[in-house]
Amino acid sequence: MVRFVCLVFLVFIFTKPALTAVADNRSPCFADEFSCNDRTCVSLDVLCDGVADCTDGADERACDGIGKLGTDRWYRVKRQATPCRKNQWQCRDRSCINVDGRCDGVVDCPDGSDETFPLCRKSQCQSNWFRCTYGACVDRTAPCNGRQECADNSDELLPRCRNQTQVVRGQFKCANGQMISSVGRCDGAKDCSDGSDETLATCAGTACSGYLFQCAYGACVDQGSDCNGIQDCADGSDESDELCNRNSAGVEPVTQRPVTPPPSKPSQGGNCVLPQYPQYGTYTVANVPGAVPGETYPSAVLNITCIPGFGVEENRNTLWCYDGSWSNNMPKCVRFCRLNKHPSVEYRCISTGAFIGSRECGPLEPAGTVVQPYCRTPNYYYPGVLSNMNCIDGSWDYIAQCKPECGTITPFAKPLIIGGRVAKKGELPWHAGIYDKLYEPYMQVCGGSLISTTAVISAAHCFWTDTEKKLPAANFGVAVGKLYRPWNNLKEEDAQKTDVAEIKLTPRYQGSGTNYQDDIAIVVVVTPFVYLPSVRPVCINFDVLFEQQQLAPTSMGKVAGWGLTTAAGGASQVLKVVQMPVVAIDECRAVSPPSFRVHLTSDKFCAGYTNGTTLCQGDSGGGLAFPSLEQGVERHYLRGIVSVSPADDNACNKDALVAFTQITKHENFVKPYL
Repeated sequence: MVRFVCLVFLVFIFTKPALTAVADNRSPCFADEFSCNDRTCVSLDVLCDGVADCTDGADERACDGIGKLGTDRWYRVKRQATPCRKNQWQCRDRSCINVDGRCDGVVDCPDGSDETFPLCRKSQCQSNWFRCTYGACVDRTAPCNGRQECADNSDELLPRCRNQTQVVRGQFKCANGQMISSVGRCDGAKDCSDGSDETLATCAGTACSGYLFQCAYGACVDQGSDCNGIQDCADGSDESDELCNRNSAGVEPVTQRPVTPPPSKPSQGGNCVLPQYPQYGTYTVANVPGAVPGETYPSAVLNITCIPGFGVEENRNTLWCYDGSWSNNMPKCVRFCRLNKHPSVEYRCISTGAFIGSRECGPLEPAGTVVQPYCRTPNYYYPGVLSNMNCIDGSWDYIAQCKPECGTITPFAKPLIIGGRVAKKGELPWHAGIYDKLYEPYMQVCGGSLISTTAVISAAHCFWTDTEKKLPAANFGVAVGKLYRPWNNLKEEDAQKTDVAEIKLTPRYQGSGTNYQDDIAIVVVVTPFVYLPSVRPVCINFDVLFEQQQLAPTSMGKVAGWGLTTAAGGASQVLKVVQMPVVAIDECRAVSPPSFRVHLTSDKFCAGYTNGTTLCQGDSGGGLAFPSLEQGVERHYLRGIVSVSPADDNACNKDALVAFTQITKHENFVKPYL
């Protein structure tokens, strides 16, 4: 209803004579049209182009001052044909919306042009937001919540919303039962006879590599496919007119309004004088079409509207008059601030007036609103005091954000590697399991550490073979908040599981060919994780002095895993945790076999024992974290990633030290994913 009123307003306000001077207030033409003397309409773009478009040539006589529209007024009209202000965005139909309304998942333009694939496809969403398949950024809670928050409904069409696993053992099952190779899914070409491998329902949530072009429905095709004259996307979105700028001015033609006689108005006269329009707004008079300020009536009811981005103060949308007495003064159109709520913060709007207190803030708040932000404990915190936010002239003076509780051990504990002990639930809430989806059920193969809602840090060799090189992201899944090794365990209430969107390795990593130098990987997940007491990120800090303090020889770090529990093999079914001391690199070289010393590359450090307590196969990629007491809170900082250890005749050498990839050596690689 509000958007409809705004649309009516846009037509009305820009056709009143005080603004346009195109014609009298009964002109049948739009604001971007010129009214000929015979009441037909032509576009302002054809004014003074040397060609008579009006039958009487009025559009050309206006240029020399002979007609009713002189040159100076023509320039004024041309400027007013683009009515959007600096903080607004112009839709294709030339209506205006707040600039924040573009690519936010909600269609604000009457023609829907603010939520299109060509416009939104390059949007950069924050890590804590969900990205719609066509590119818009919406709240992280949007996926599978039963409400459409993406304009294309991709937040509710994700396969996980239907509890579907699309790829099993490298095969994709089409809607009609046909089986195809998973490589053919979402590649732009229809391999299923029913085309179900190339639909939004199948491809929603797909993350394409940076060198590929992503179609509107989510498929990934070759770079340069856009506007090359060849349809590479199954839906043709790579060759759409809007994307390829095939419309001359990038604006769809506006249908001219039919020429109809203006409706008759009641006879004027009376003591109610219609007031001037409010700044940034207008009004209509009930049962009096075409009424304008200054006219008089015995009684009047005014319905007040404001341009997009503004709202009527105190929601006083109606004003009435009887025999010269008005119910109130004309309300103002006040600027609104759009509140894009951060998931770490609870926003309470402070109420004033008769009721003193606070209320839940809405998505749009009027100028002068004061917001009191609170961190959503216990999963977020702020080291200082959060100041109030103030809505000033359409913008907040600052946006409050809290930090995720990182590296803290969950207070409640329930009874996590050779020599280790069973973990307590939430003891290492950042620990992640990496699973190979080519097995049924999925098999845990490595560990990792949660560093943000969308990224896990692990070891590169978990996703690499020297023959195949980097393995496909589609082969893997990630789970957090788990105590038990199996992918599905009915005892786990807080476990969160997702597919992998992308695996990032450093360009120099070449596996055993370079002695596992740069053995570090960033695993970007499809579905963002939700922070809970049992699911929290580990802290990361790149300060050199702080690291030297934590990695001093004999300093104790903590690592978890489901690795082999005996030297001869046998994985633990329950997460285990072990504390390991840092060992000086010289001592590590001295006690390690000569064949292993080449793996102690410049980005490695050693930790562990030679007494039978160690890490084994299945523990790779896990994080070694060290505690630090800060303002009475113990936080754990990630310093190393389980990389390699010496081999012997057993499945695991229980008397060997372990080499860890040092996080700070890869600061530039890690930082973009925090």
